[in-house]
This record gives sequence, C-alpha cells and structure tokens, in this order.
Amino acid sequence: MIINISALHQQNSTKIKLYAKKKVEKLAKYHNQIQKIKARLISQKSHRGQDQDCTCELTIHIPRQILEIVDSERDFYKAVDSAINRAKRTLIKSKEKQIS
Repeated sequence: MIINISALHQQNSTKIKLYAKKKVEKLAKYHNQIQKIKARLISQKSHRGQDQDCTCELTIHIPRQILEIVDSERDFYKAVDSAINRAKRTLIKSKEKQIS
C-alpha cells in the first residue's frame, strides 16, 4: 500500500502529517486490497470570517474503484478523524459488495 500525505497552506505540518499517516495506515485492516491512499490536508480562510477551515481529502485506490472522501472542520485533527471514520464505513461497504 502506497501512502502519500501532503499539506497545503499550512506551516509546521509535521505533527498533523504524522497523525494522519498513523490513522491512514490503520485503514488497511478494513479492506485488504488497498493499492494507494492519497491524503491532502488543506487550510483555507473561512467564508464566515477570520477562522480557518481545515479540509481533509482522502483518495483511496482499490481494484476497479476509486473512493474520494472530503471532510471539513475547524480543527485538522477533527477533520482527519471524521474523514477516516467515513473511509472506514465506505471501505467496509465496498468489501461487502465484492464478497457478495
């Protein structure tokens, strides 16, 4: 499994990258045929005011399918957790469809 994590518009991104990598590596136990996972962590100014929106985009490549999951929160850690939880559910559904 190839894991690619990138951070855009963010300084001091090593902690959040390590956190995201640790979480992404755990997705392998939900689907054993994952070929590649690309995670993009994007920080951008919110349209609501001074706050920052933190977005986590996951692109998961499995045979005959590409899953894309996007989640935005006020905090990177919450965005990563939310995207990972959605990815778990999606991978479990995909695996069940392949089995049946």
